[in-house]
Amino acid sequence: MSDTLDLGVTGIEAALGDHICGLYSNQLQRDQILLPFLEAGLAAGDKCICVVDGTDPKEVVAALDTGADAAKFVVDKQLEVIRAPDMYLRSGGFCANEVIGSWKAAMSDVMYDGRFDVVRAVETWSRRDVVPDMDELLMLESEMNRFLPLFPQVVVCLYDIDRFGSGIIVDLLKTHPRMLIGGMLVENPYYTSPDEFLHRAERGGSETADGEIDEAARWYFDETTGST
Repeated sequence: MSDTLDLGVTGIEAALGDHICGLYSNQLQRDQILLPFLEAGLAAGDKCICVVDGTDPKEVVAALDTGADAAKFVVDKQLEVIRAPDMYLRSGGFCANEVIGSWKAAMSDVMYDGRFDVVRAVETWSRRDVVPDMDELLMLESEMNRFLPLFPQVVVCLYDIDRFGSGIIVDLLKTHPRMLIGGMLVENPYYTSPDEFLHRAERGGSETADGEIDEAARWYFDETTGST
């Protein structure tokens, strides 16, 4: 089993254990990442999980270009497309610890199945079907970095920047080691470990200094525009 996999997006390769964040402004931009990512996984024989917010799962399956009826991958359980509320609101509210528990259970089921060596998952966040508490959401994103090394997996988190607002970018930089920017996979110098993130939260230090915000925003802008 290789330690890398093709993201399906402009030939980008990710490493097993990667926790990647991408931003989009409309469904077309979202699907330019989401669909190739799933198509490459299905072609490679990977287990593919898609948690989609604001879109009927059947629409995602129908949009896949797999050279065959994509629905057969659902029947064979190689592909799962899940409505966001069914993944994130099982107890009626959004709780980071419960979501992590659900992910661990899903990965354990895949490993027990034995048919798949690699799991690739993509989550879309658009504040449509699920409007999470932001502190819980960021705690989830941070704690995912503890969970990812436990299984051979890659997780891509896609955020609708128009609905979340540009103010979330710095928080996403803190919680994702790698960013998908302009068709490139970029190492993120502003990532903080789960322990550091939790320590700041416990101290009530979730607010970021203006200087740090400005510096991170400039870095992201430069990476997006190609400025130096």
